[in-house]
Amino acid sequence: MKIRLVTPALVKQAGGTWNAVEGLRNALQEQGVEVLEGGDPGDTDAVHHFHGLWNPSHSRLAIRLRKLGRPYVVSPHGMLEPWAFRHRRWKKLPYFWLIERRFLLGAKAIFVTSDMEAKHLERVICHPRVEVLPLGCRDRCDPDYAAARGALGWPADERVILFLSRIVVNKGLDLLFQAMAESECNWQGWRLVVVGGGEPDYVDSVQAMATAASARLPQVEWVGPVWGAARWPYLQGADLFCLPTHSENFGLAVLEALHVGTPVLTTDQTPWVDHPGLDGLFIAKPEVLSLKKSLSDAQARMERNWSPSDRLNLAAWAEERFAWEKLGPKYIEAYQRANRKSGC
Repeated sequence: MKIRLVTPALVKQAGGTWNAVEGLRNALQEQGVEVLEGGDPGDTDAVHHFHGLWNPSHSRLAIRLRKLGRPYVVSPHGMLEPWAFRHRRWKKLPYFWLIERRFLLGAKAIFVTSDMEAKHLERVICHPRVEVLPLGCRDRCDPDYAAARGALGWPADERVILFLSRIVVNKGLDLLFQAMAESECNWQGWRLVVVGGGEPDYVDSVQAMATAASARLPQVEWVGPVWGAARWPYLQGADLFCLPTHSENFGLAVLEALHVGTPVLTTDQTPWVDHPGLDGLFIAKPEVLSLKKSLSDAQARMERNWSPSDRLNLAAWAEERFAWEKLGPKYIEAYQRANRKSGC
């Protein structure tokens, strides 16, 4: 089998998408699949796998593939999630009806990462084959709480809440500040570490919000963007990872936190809402009132002591379900279905 991965230009790729594609590439290669970069309509043996939407060059390539009868599949990577599709809707909606809809309908399959994304996709387009294929973590690490905190210089008697993501509107950092400031939690001995970057105007606005509410917040530390292996100590050493997002088709950073056994607070606009009752996972609505309640629940659980064995249990849960070694064969089976001459 031969797979051609067609991705956005490097300058346009977000960290999560790049991580997902790299993880998929490695998993396929370990299973003996030939993986090539970019599209080639003349390649009669390959299944093309497009990543992301709203890319005119992808649509043009797909037209040529359809004319030649070459199979392709598409991973939207959350770009048709309700919040994302509404954002700049005036621009996206005409493009969708003129170009993107045909691009998607011409695919042998659409790959989504969760049942939630599949349900949301149904509201936008009806496709005969939607494959639910979760993502894995390309460079996952194990729990190492004490060593990570030592490397970062975090005191043993301080609790750390971590926000690690792009600082953009849909990730909800402003909601987290509002919820913390209005909550009845005692933030003495707690610190919020913000790792990530974004558009300067928006970053400036949330920093101003934090400064204005500083008397009712834990200490806030702005680290800036951290990528690659350097991000892992932050995830390993945190007491709670927060992603109060408005929209997430998967939330790879959530999986990274789970892999190192760090408890997570995120929203019901992520597929992690499908795992109720998991110790160490707190789900809120992307609203201030709901986040206040979940922050209180999470703080109470942490103060009862989140032990090393709790971390190992949470990490084992993530490994059992989301290791690329187990997901790779599922992708191969989906490619094989897409490559059958009978089509969809």
